[in-house]
Amino acid sequence: MSRRTDKSLRAVLVVLQALLAIVVLLPFFWMVSVSLKPATEPFAIPARLWPEHPTFGNYLTAFRPEFQTYFINSTVVSLTTVVIAVTLGLLAAYCFTRFQMWLLTVLMTLVLLAQMFPASAIIIPIYKLMKGANLLNTYASLIIAYVTVTLPIAIWMLRAFLARLPVTLEEAAAIDGAGPLRAFFEIIVPLCRPGILATAVFVLIVTWQEFLFALSFTSTRDMRTLPVGMNDFIGQYGIRYGELMASSVLISLPVVLIFFLLQRQFVAGLTAGAVKG
Repeated sequence: MSRRTDKSLRAVLVVLQALLAIVVLLPFFWMVSVSLKPATEPFAIPARLWPEHPTFGNYLTAFRPEFQTYFINSTVVSLTTVVIAVTLGLLAAYCFTRFQMWLLTVLMTLVLLAQMFPASAIIIPIYKLMKGANLLNTYASLIIAYVTVTLPIAIWMLRAFLARLPVTLEEAAAIDGAGPLRAFFEIIVPLCRPGILATAVFVLIVTWQEFLFALSFTSTRDMRTLPVGMNDFIGQYGIRYGELMASSVLISLPVVLIFFLLQRQFVAGLTAGAVKG
């Protein structure tokens, strides 16, 4: 009975996993399907899951010079934000886990409180600061805004990983004559690689698809990012669904590829943190 019960439970789990995968993947499949349909097919009755006459014309139209500019802007802003947020987050997390001071406890509490505010609640103060500093419609305004939003989460993710590394590692390095900086860069940072990669992927995903700050802080086409640039296909008298879905697929591909390439490190960074033997 126990073997039959185990087999039945496994079968039920497989069915539930398959249903969950269908529910999750169906919108993405529909996005790809619409991106391959001619202009008349998205509204055909009855609706088809796969186009009757597939075409790549929507991709050729979506990949226009403006899209390439939007892609460069998103790449510059996202990668710069990842470097700054992960670097500052790692240094702050190391201080929070290695030094015991009342001031650091207060700062850690403030970091926790910063996570409780949604982005829409802080956009107006940041907008006024950027306007006062004449930074609107620049890379700097978006990078500062994104670092402000992602840094608290980066600190918490890296702090949880660093907390599992024993202090004896630095003590052993100190006995061997290594200074604090050398011990940090040659011992702590390599051991934190899964956590760093996990945090970097998380920050990249957040900044790559962010829309509200990019819409508010940019005013010209040459400074728009990809999520804002997709509005070009939404006009006053209609929506070009095929080109909109094609641009959505092109925007999603880089993040999806990066996630699949680094998925093991991403999962390890979120769940592990043990010292390698």
